[in-house]
Order: sequence, then C-alpha cells, then structure tokens
Amino acid sequence: MKKYLNIGIVVATSAILFTGCGIKSSEYSASAQNVQTLKKYEDTKIGLHKFSAKNPGQHSTMCRLAETITTPNDESYETYIMNALKEELMMAGIYDENAKIKLTGYIEEVVGSSMLGDAYWQFKVKVSSLNGNEFVVNTKKEYSSSYLATTACNNMGSTFAPSVKELISDIVSHPNFATLLR
Repeated sequence: MKKYLNIGIVVATSAILFTGCGIKSSEYSASAQNVQTLKKYEDTKIGLHKFSAKNPGQHSTMCRLAETITTPNDESYETYIMNALKEELMMAGIYDENAKIKLTGYIEEVVGSSMLGDAYWQFKVKVSSLNGNEFVVNTKKEYSSSYLATTACNNMGSTFAPSVKELISDIVSHPNFATLLR
C-alpha cells in the first residue's frame, strides 16, 4: 500500500511541477506601416471572405512541453489572422463587408519554436481573391529565447501578435497584392 501511495505522490508532484497554466498571446493591434501601405488603395473597397486552415480550429501551440501558447480569446489561427487583416483594412479606411472584392486566406502552417538559438514563429498562408488570383506568403519572425522554459515560453507568447503583424505586412506589401484587387 505504501508503494502505491509513494507512486501517487510522485505522479501528483510531477503533474504540478511540469504542467503550465497556459500563456495567452496579446490582442492584435494595427500597424502604422501596414495601414500606410494599404492607404495607396484608398479608392478600392475590400471585404474578407472566410479564412480556412489545414488544421481548422487550431488555436494553441505547445512550448517546450511545459506551457500552451494560445490566442487571446481562444479563437482559431485562421480567425485571428483574418481579424488582424480586417483591422488593418479598417484602419486604412478601405474595408467594406459588402465590397465586390473579397479576399480569402488558407492557413497552411503555423509553427512556433522556443528553442535556444532558434526561436521563431513561422506562417505559410495562401491569400486569394474571388477573381481567381492568389499568392503564397511564408513569413518567419525570429525572437529571443532563453534557457529557462518560463522565460522562453513568455517570450513565445508575447511575440505571437508582432509576428502576425509581420505576416500581414508581407501580405499587403506582396508584389501580387494589387492583382487580388482587380
């Protein structure tokens, strides 16, 4: 009986020590640079159609098997990215949900790494228009990590929104972005 009690204590202690309570990434806020880039399309109204993903509904990534990094409201990556683009379009004054031009997105990949010396967020997104034009953006944003898991995972969580900001920048400044608006 004492043997089972000791095993139970070890399991319970391990669960407490090695289980994180999760880290929420921050809310998205528009980038002045992205808004400025979009202002050159001020005579065009743009709407968004549904964004989808290879892994629909995914909203979290494990960090060092210790913490879960999640979107702020547990929304899926495809929803978070679509809402980020929508915010940029709105801030530029060119968003119209009833616009004839509708952009869609397909999230092929969202990868987060917190490894020391190789910490990054990477996104592979196909952006298309109902006019049939499309392009793929592969954005990788590196950030500082740490030997300590708690610091590394906090860094991972705090860099998600800025990494999405860079993804949106890569989309709206892509050489083929204008072809989506024809």
